[in-house]
Amino acid sequence: MSENSAFTCRLCGHCCQGEGGIVLAEADIVRLCDHLRLSREELLARAVTTVCGKHRIKSRPDGYCLFFQEGTGCGVHPARPDICRAWPFFRGNLIDAISWEMAQDFCPGIAPDVPHAEFARQGLAYLREQGICRCSGPCDPAAAGSEGKCADKRREADTPEALVMNDTDADAMAKPAGTAPHAA
Repeated sequence: MSENSAFTCRLCGHCCQGEGGIVLAEADIVRLCDHLRLSREELLARAVTTVCGKHRIKSRPDGYCLFFQEGTGCGVHPARPDICRAWPFFRGNLIDAISWEMAQDFCPGIAPDVPHAEFARQGLAYLREQGICRCSGPCDPAAAGSEGKCADKRREADTPEALVMNDTDADAMAKPAGTAPHAA
């Protein structure tokens, strides 16, 4: 997104490391299979672990995602899961200035001079542009297009919570609180 001044990926891999792994929705599995030219069974055997019924990408012994490549970033970037596509524009960072400030401390790609309200505006626009924002409830008639359809896809059972928005989230993002740049 060329108009996005709130975030520029630095390929540091901070978001590719951590406990729990990257949880995959069914659409992510299909996209990865197509990209890697693997059958579902091959992908699940090689790159996925299942915990409590949820599929997630395996982590390497150093804690990084199996597909992370030092210096170049994501090895499956065109097919990366929606949760990866969304970073750092997770719901918590969009609606809560304190979460956004904490994310800035973790991620060098989040521009510290962009106010939270602008970060939230750009983030929501990016999520919608990419088609990865999900609505949690009935479609708001005001947000529906001329055909009466929601701008955002409906959430599926396997949709990560970080991608789910509702009308009150949009209201929270519009409030002026948290519009000051993050203090270094």
